[in-house]
Amino acid sequence: MAGETIEYGGFRSNLTSAGWTKLGIFRCGLMLLLSIPILVFQAIMIRMPGSFWWFGAGLWHRTMCRILGIEVRIIGEVATGGPILFAANHTGWLDIIVLGGRLKNASFVAKSEMASWGFVATMCRMHKTVFINRSRRTDSKRQAERLSSRVQSGDSLILFPEGTSTHGVHVSPFKSSLFSVAERADEASDHSLRIQPVTVAYSEINGMPVLRSQKPLIAWLGDVELFDHLRQFMALSSTVVTLEFHEPLSLAEVGTRKELAKRCEEIVCSGLERAHRLEMRMGPQRVALLPPPAETPVQPALPDLT
Repeated sequence: MAGETIEYGGFRSNLTSAGWTKLGIFRCGLMLLLSIPILVFQAIMIRMPGSFWWFGAGLWHRTMCRILGIEVRIIGEVATGGPILFAANHTGWLDIIVLGGRLKNASFVAKSEMASWGFVATMCRMHKTVFINRSRRTDSKRQAERLSSRVQSGDSLILFPEGTSTHGVHVSPFKSSLFSVAERADEASDHSLRIQPVTVAYSEINGMPVLRSQKPLIAWLGDVELFDHLRQFMALSSTVVTLEFHEPLSLAEVGTRKELAKRCEEIVCSGLERAHRLEMRMGPQRVALLPPPAETPVQPALPDLT
């Protein structure tokens, strides 16, 4: 029904209130028009040796951000000089085009189920995504060889340690099992791998701070149909996302992958909290406490003369 309010994950948002806007239709047409030549170019580049494969993939991600009105603000410096494992919080599909267009020669690490998702799988392969089967230990040797090959060729990796997408209000626990990728990649790089925590924060919609009730416009969660979610997001005039790149870590200095997961989670969580307080744009906010009011001396009561 039109105007019906849908609730999921503790959020309430009107996701079925209107049809497609002219802006949304225009964006869909432009995305399709520009994607065809870029993806044809990428299909050629991905077969080239070295790091040429990223130019087409990065161009497509940045083009999609431009069409969708996504402004990317960067805090900190992206680690360079050797293979890097970027560990970021995950809000939804927007993270892919935001990070994919900024992290040069970096491929996503995804669950193996996505390799059979039709068009999505094709797009993943265009970015040389590494598919990992987390349940079958028999594949661990083959997966280690695949990771070793990528790391030794100088490519970096992008990991979402939460293991799933979230609503973006807080960071879900980082799964230490997913950091087995870091162990394998570290071994393949002669223990020179660095892990850089990254905070992804969607801070503004249409020039205003994102409200809790607006989170479903960005995060595709719950039972909401993808069609309805895309229709609502396409109607937004602009979205601001802030990427904060924290100081890199190494597996050697942290110790175990369990400690690595904990450290990365704490760092990313602190960055998300700062983003919610708008400190990334306005600087740390200090609350000025007013002095307590001065006590008023009590006047003695006048005697009753009646």
